[in-house]
Amino acid sequence: MAMSTAPESTISRKVVRLGVLIVLVIAVYSVGWYFAAEFLKKRILTFFGGGNPAGVTATCEDATLGGYPFRFRLNCTRLAFDDHFQGVAASFGSMRVAAQIYNPGHVVWELDGPAEIRSALGFNTAIDWTNMQSSFRIGLSGLSRSSLMMEGLSATVTSTVSNMQVQMTAPSAQSHVRQNDGNLDYATLVRDMSVSIGGERIALPPVSASLDATFADKGGLLDPRVAQEQKLYGTKGEVRRMVVDMGEGRVLTLSGPFEVGEDGLISGRIKLQVEQVRAWRDAMKTAYPEQASMIDNVANVLRALAFGRDDSEAEITIQNGVASLGFIPLGQIPPL
Repeated sequence: MAMSTAPESTISRKVVRLGVLIVLVIAVYSVGWYFAAEFLKKRILTFFGGGNPAGVTATCEDATLGGYPFRFRLNCTRLAFDDHFQGVAASFGSMRVAAQIYNPGHVVWELDGPAEIRSALGFNTAIDWTNMQSSFRIGLSGLSRSSLMMEGLSATVTSTVSNMQVQMTAPSAQSHVRQNDGNLDYATLVRDMSVSIGGERIALPPVSASLDATFADKGGLLDPRVAQEQKLYGTKGEVRRMVVDMGEGRVLTLSGPFEVGEDGLISGRIKLQVEQVRAWRDAMKTAYPEQASMIDNVANVLRALAFGRDDSEAEITIQNGVASLGFIPLGQIPPL
């Protein structure tokens, strides 16, 4: 008696239909990815060519797009940009950018050194690093937040007016910036930084420093449509916490409001906390022996305010660039 093949034929047809459907979905997805990638590439190259609200022109040499099937990836062999409005031009090594297809607003990227930055403000900067990684989140109003991490950092800043050079090295550094209700939040951390001026190293131990600050009404700096309208002069903000750590318990903490006048001069009232006043005094006198008298006076005032203790609190007043600790002048801060 022959067995019926009808059920098997029905199953076979369903398998074939499912296979065809899967192939069609893959084909449609592939075509969609291709057109999306080409659209993205054209948008990026248009942006680099100056077709952006900030008017920045950039060069992404040998731009290639890839990452199929689950991400978009852009590679450049060299990156350069020129901001005519701000008077800044820069060039970098190769760049690699990637975004997941299901979350295109979150972008991660890597950039190779060295970098050269030229500014109309009167200085040029050469920077190199062993590793740089970053990510940012972008929306309809520009960047909402961005993070940057660098390792093996070295930088040289040269004044085009006086030819003075300042060199800085640090094994690691990071920075974070975000829009927050129209304000700009900024945080940065540098570990074990050493500084030299004119090739001569400042006689201080490696310094670690961090800053957490808010710049009022400056969130537009992350929005290319209005970034060029943002001005440094007239800026107000607050240093929530700035810490300078020189090791061996020598820690200095600053906090308080500040503002930048229309003439570029800074004013503010900054709370100062110093741990190990005498140790700070000795280190600063070693680095700046010509300022020994003023350093002694500042240390004596801090210890007097703390009734002889070695940890102290005080307030630094800055009025139109002139900083003072009580009745002791600390010096003039040049205009920005």
